[in-house]
Amino acid sequence: MNFPIKIVLCGPPGSGKDTHATVLSATFRVPSISMGGMFREEVVRQTSDGAIAAVAMQKGEMVPQEIVNRLVRQKLSSEACANGYILNGYTRSLESLKTYLSFDKPTHVVHLMLSDNDVRDRLRVRGRDDDQANIVELRLKRYHEEEVKVCDFWRNDPSVWYTEIWTNRMPIDITKDIIDFMHASLHA
Repeated sequence: MNFPIKIVLCGPPGSGKDTHATVLSATFRVPSISMGGMFREEVVRQTSDGAIAAVAMQKGEMVPQEIVNRLVRQKLSSEACANGYILNGYTRSLESLKTYLSFDKPTHVVHLMLSDNDVRDRLRVRGRDDDQANIVELRLKRYHEEEVKVCDFWRNDPSVWYTEIWTNRMPIDITKDIIDFMHASLHA
């Protein structure tokens, strides 16, 4: 296997980024770094960054970029990420993309696709604090206004393996498509 494997997962809320990050992490034996998980960890640890993140998440707002960038850089420079990582929920804006590219770059980008109606349906039943209808609408709006531009950047970058996978199917089929994409790229 070619190391390091640095995978960025992008997609709308509820598209399965956490689910598939877990599978990819186990498959390729690299850590999964979730922005939401990282923020929730900071909240539990009762850090000042966690307090700021908690307020932002409850309102459906973005955690301040300087906090996000600092936490991501710390995680990616750790020994745990020496052979790569799965990065879930970072580079959601062109600003965060620029910062990320100043210290690292993915080998692969998997854009998990899901219609807005399917997002609403999934998040209605998931029931996290940030899945309330008004917050979901804010998150969808931000995805279309900002994160899609980042995904477009990756799609057009010839130095990165990029794929789009629709996630309105059985999780096992989605996982198979992602793993097939990864294996094809690693054996190219």
